[in-house]
Amino acid sequence: MNYSFAVNTVLGSCLIIVLIFADYVRKYNTDSLLRLIFLCLLAASLAAILCDFAGYIFEGVPGAHIHAAYSAVTNLYFIFQVLACYLLFAFVNYLSYRDAAKAWTVIRIVLGITLLHIIFLEINISTNYYFYISEDNHYHRGNLYIIRLIISCLPAVFAIVEIVLSRKKFTKYHSALVFLFLILAGAGSAIDILFETGSFIWPCLTSAYLYSYFFIIMSDSRIDSLTGLGNRFSFNEFVEKLSKSAGNESWSIVMMDMDHFKKINDTLGHLEGDNALRDMAFIIKGSIRNSDFAARYGGDEFILAVRAEFDIHKLLERIQEAIDNQNEKNYRPYRLAMSYGCDVYTANSGQSVNDFLKHIDALMYEEKRRKYENGGISRSY
Repeated sequence: MNYSFAVNTVLGSCLIIVLIFADYVRKYNTDSLLRLIFLCLLAASLAAILCDFAGYIFEGVPGAHIHAAYSAVTNLYFIFQVLACYLLFAFVNYLSYRDAAKAWTVIRIVLGITLLHIIFLEINISTNYYFYISEDNHYHRGNLYIIRLIISCLPAVFAIVEIVLSRKKFTKYHSALVFLFLILAGAGSAIDILFETGSFIWPCLTSAYLYSYFFIIMSDSRIDSLTGLGNRFSFNEFVEKLSKSAGNESWSIVMMDMDHFKKINDTLGHLEGDNALRDMAFIIKGSIRNSDFAARYGGDEFILAVRAEFDIHKLLERIQEAIDNQNEKNYRPYRLAMSYGCDVYTANSGQSVNDFLKHIDALMYEEKRRKYENGGISRSY
């Protein structure tokens, strides 16, 4: 065993993980569930690396105590290594779909598989089918070592199947992230299995973790921290892409503004105003499709964009129905209400995006004016 190579590999991999962990753990204005999954992934990987390195230290060193310690760290290595593989799948899954309910289901499955794997390792103590440590303290694979390979590779299979079945929902960036993980992890694993080294997988994975962290930071820069919707920056990116579209791409775009929001802030305080914004964002996120675009435009204004072939009025009806259901439950000391301005924008039509936004903004305030004249809204907007 080349201890110098092993030390350099472990130190480099651990340093990357520790630095990412230390930086990300201090970022509270991020998606809390994504943060939890990614931090657990980093912790499991770090534990696996350290156990793996401890195994190299114990390899071939005589002594009964060394034998017991070697067996213990090898078992822990297999537990954390498999846990990291499945947390990696949970991370990619949530990063792609941003579906909290689905993510928690995946996490429960991950914990169940980890428990089952621990049972397999307990059985291995008496059967040695998985691995065993010889009396001279050398590691050997068992006759059914392939079980470990299958368990470890299943997350990659799940990821590929998900991409194939839900390819329309995956952006090119998400797909690139998944395939980067598969390529790096697959290459490192193949080298380790072929040469029985166990040292190449960690630099490959930590490189993928570093790329993922940059991906998360870039994604967070496009998310409004209060509502979880896109922010003004993400909308500007969307508009720029739309304005540069080569074809006559058409989108129905809606400008939405909360009625009597100033009154909520003035009478109930800004914390309650924040709750109103979060509630509205939650309703919007629950009403739109994955292909739709939604962002907080600024203050109490939201903006939606839906491909013109879809009926935007049905979406607005779903949002209004959700608002009505929320108001009927009396969760808050106020009632939510929205005013809309909507029209279809076609790329390369000769109308600038700014002029179009002014147009739908005027339509929105025209609706507010009608509400005011009918007594449905105060003049304080």
